Amino acid sequence: MIKSITFSNFRNLNGKYYFNKQLSVVIGKNNSGKTNLLEGIRLAFSSITNDYFKISLSDFYNSDDHNNIEINVELTENSIPTLNFLNSEGKTECGFKVIVKRTQSGRYVKECFLLNGSNVDMESLREDLELPNLYFIPLIRIEDIYSAGLTTGISKFIDSEEKYKELKEDSKNAIIDEISEKRNKFKELCKMFNQDLDIELTDPKFMNEKLYIVDGSKEHNYNIGSGYKSIANIMLNTLDEKFNIILIDEIENHLHPSLIRTLVRELRNVKNTIIIATTHSPVVINALDIDEIVDINCKRIDELSEDSIKKLNVFLHPGRNELMLAENVIMVEGYSEEILLKAYLKTINHNWTIVNVAGVMFEPYIELASLLNKKIVVVSDNDKSTTDGNKPSSRFSNLKELCTSKSIKLIEVDNTVESDLYENHFLDNCLDLLKPHEKYPNIYIAKDKKKTESALKLIENETNLDNWHVLKEIKNELKGC
Repeated sequence: MIKSITFSNFRNLNGKYYFNKQLSVVIGKNNSGKTNLLEGIRLAFSSITNDYFKISLSDFYNSDDHNNIEINVELTENSIPTLNFLNSEGKTECGFKVIVKRTQSGRYVKECFLLNGSNVDMESLREDLELPNLYFIPLIRIEDIYSAGLTTGISKFIDSEEKYKELKEDSKNAIIDEISEKRNKFKELCKMFNQDLDIELTDPKFMNEKLYIVDGSKEHNYNIGSGYKSIANIMLNTLDEKFNIILIDEIENHLHPSLIRTLVRELRNVKNTIIIATTHSPVVINALDIDEIVDINCKRIDELSEDSIKKLNVFLHPGRNELMLAENVIMVEGYSEEILLKAYLKTINHNWTIVNVAGVMFEPYIELASLLNKKIVVVSDNDKSTTDGNKPSSRFSNLKELCTSKSIKLIEVDNTVESDLYENHFLDNCLDLLKPHEKYPNIYIAKDKKKTESALKLIENETNLDNWHVLKEIKNELKGC
């Protein structure tokens, strides 16, 4: 349904966001606007669904209400027929814009138009069968339901307690029969998570009935964990016959990683529903396809090269996809470099994220991090011992060309990290782990199956690596980070 949403002057948002998939997850650092994006979507749709959304001064950029808030929502054709219109080329498009402004009396009002500026037929819109339901899932999910306040029960008007109990039972059975199909669907969804959750009723209040979640045949839901309450709440909101838009702030809240993977898989299969969520979790990102991720800074991740997207979908596991959540990224190609740099990070207070690209596949990760405007440093072996003439390999030369084109700092490690450390006299006490290269005897490399042991021994001996050129170059490039 939603193709794109453009914000102007709403809180800290000024830009266009694209939503290509049924499930879209927004990433970005704290206070970057992820929750504001969900709230902005809620504000926009409240204007066509007539749901309540309180506007305050803080909803305007820099709390300046002299400039209007404008939100443009581009929809797929006929998703809400009342909002269809003909563009300048005579083709049918669909969408609406919301303008929020301050009146002379100091009140804030919302005005709704078609994307071409025409007025919306609000009477027809209210009757449009395709008008969606919108649900915002907050950080606090399903809780036990209690009704506070003064109430008068219908029992006061029934002749006998027995008759009242009979009416209650009849009412309960009628409601259970009416919701049986959706109740069964809910139970089947919960089985996907190995949970025997069911829908029960509170004591009937006749026309004011509420539902609550039970664990199997248990009467109360006190023992249902927060994670399963979260999942149950999300799934309950997918059962409506109409089209649903579900907004979830921090989808990982209360959820074990295995539940996250199952939840993402099931959300993709829900019919008549789109889900837009936020996350800070590498585990969530790992469960997604790359084109299901939306950057809060309006960078189009789906516009990466086809080859990069294919590789990232296969290889972007949580340890590597952390680069999407980081600010300063150091990319290395092997475990020795990763172990040494992470050990060094424990001794200092620097905001660095070490990403091991495993082997020599730097390119897709560089493309992704560069697109997201990360501060990047690349550390790579020059592989001299693999070439004739003891010169840098073509692989390293291509990497150097890529880094130069993107103004990325490339730190050259001479042959291998062990060779480089040996040449700089950091491995003088680890010669039992090294051997001369067969072709170039003056170059020392790690013995077979001893690749990471040199790094571990340096850490164990608390060797001071402050003067290692790799660390010095990183510190100089990421100065103050």
